[in-house]
Amino acid sequence: MIEYNNPQDLKRLIRKLNKIGITISREKNVDTILEMILNESIDITNSDGGTLYIVKEFEGQKYLVITLAKNYSVDFNYIGYKIPIDNQSIVGYVAQNGIPVTINNIQNIQNSHLQQFKLFDQALHYKTLNLMAIPMIDYQGNVIGVLQIINKKKDKSIKLTEDNIYQNIVDFTKEDEEIILSLASQASLLIERIHLYQRIEKNIANTRYALISLFNSMKQVIANLSEDILIEQEEFKKYASLDDLTGLFTRNEGMIYLEKQIQLSKMNETHFVVCFIDVDGLKQVNDTFGHQIGDELLKSFAQILKESIRSYDIAFRYGGDEFVLILYKATIREANIVLTRIQNKIDEFNTKIQKPYKIQISYGFAEYSPTSNLSTEDLIKIADENMYKVKKEKKKSRPSY
Repeated sequence: MIEYNNPQDLKRLIRKLNKIGITISREKNVDTILEMILNESIDITNSDGGTLYIVKEFEGQKYLVITLAKNYSVDFNYIGYKIPIDNQSIVGYVAQNGIPVTINNIQNIQNSHLQQFKLFDQALHYKTLNLMAIPMIDYQGNVIGVLQIINKKKDKSIKLTEDNIYQNIVDFTKEDEEIILSLASQASLLIERIHLYQRIEKNIANTRYALISLFNSMKQVIANLSEDILIEQEEFKKYASLDDLTGLFTRNEGMIYLEKQIQLSKMNETHFVVCFIDVDGLKQVNDTFGHQIGDELLKSFAQILKESIRSYDIAFRYGGDEFVLILYKATIREANIVLTRIQNKIDEFNTKIQKPYKIQISYGFAEYSPTSNLSTEDLIKIADENMYKVKKEKKKSRPSY
C-alpha cells in the first residue's frame, strides 16, 4: 500500500498515474511508449536520470541494449551499448532473475554488479549514489527489458555536480519501487500487445498476397488464412478479460471464442471438442482448510491446464469450480489424449507437491461437427451432462461403509 503524508500529494500522484495509464494505452508506437515510461519514471521519483534497456539477440546470444537514456546533469550518449545478461552488472542480474533491485548506498558497496556503473561514471565524470532497476516482464513471464533510474534528488530542478551531489541525494523508497514496477508492467503488456497486433497485420497482408498468387487453390488458402488468424488472435487476446484468480479467460470471453470457433469450424470443415471440467471436492476443501487454500487449489489446477493444452486451444473459467476447454481441430479421441495428459500432470502434482488437498476432476465432452447445428449453449449443456454422468459413476464406485 503506497502511503503519503500529504493527501494532496497522493491525489496528484493518483491523477498523474491514471493519466499516464490512459495515454500509453491509446498509443500504438512502441518507441513512444518506452520514451514516455522512462520520462515519467524519472519525473515521478525526482531522479536525475534513467536508462531503458531492451533485450535483443546477437549471433544467438541475448543482450541488454541501451535503447533510451536521459540525464539532467550529464550527456549520456551510450545508445546501442550492449550488456550481457548475467550477474556481472545490476541490469544483467535484474534481467536474468526477473526481480527489481534498489540500492541506496552504492558508494559503500564493493560488488561486481557495480562495475558497469563505475565504467560509465568514470567516463562521464559523474557519481551514481543510488539506483533502481526494474524488470519489464511480458504476459508469458519473459523479461523484455530493464528500466533503470538513478540519483533521486531532493529537488528535481537541481543539476548535480561532484561538489553538490552528496547534499542533494535522498533514498529511493519502497513506494518508488512499487510505482515504477507498475508503470513498467503496463508498458510491457502494451508493447507485447502492439507486437502481436503487428504480427497479425503482417500475417493478413502476406495471406492476401497468397490469395492472389494461388487463386486456383482458393479453398485451401482460405483455410490457411482462417487458421493463421485464429492463432494470432488467440495470442493477442491473452491480454484481455482474464479471470483474476486463475489467469484464464473469463466466462464471457470464453463463450465469445466458442461462437467464433463454430464459425471457423464451418468455414474450414473441421471438428472441435468442448470439454466441461468440474473440480471435485472444492467445497470440502473450503470448509476444512479455508477459502484461501481452496483458491490455491484452483490456481494450481489452472496452471496445469495452461501447461497441458496447445497454444491455439482455449481454457476458461466457467464459474466457481467449473472450467471449459475448447480443443481446436480435435475429435473425442484426440480430446481423450489431452485429458489423459492433464490427469497425468494432476497425479504428478498430487504425488510430488505436499499440500493439504488433492486435485481431483470430473469431465465430459461434446464434439462439434461442421454439419451440425449445435449452438454454444448446446455444446456446453452436452459436455456438462456428460461430465455429470462421470461424476455420478465415480460416486457409485466409491465404497460405502
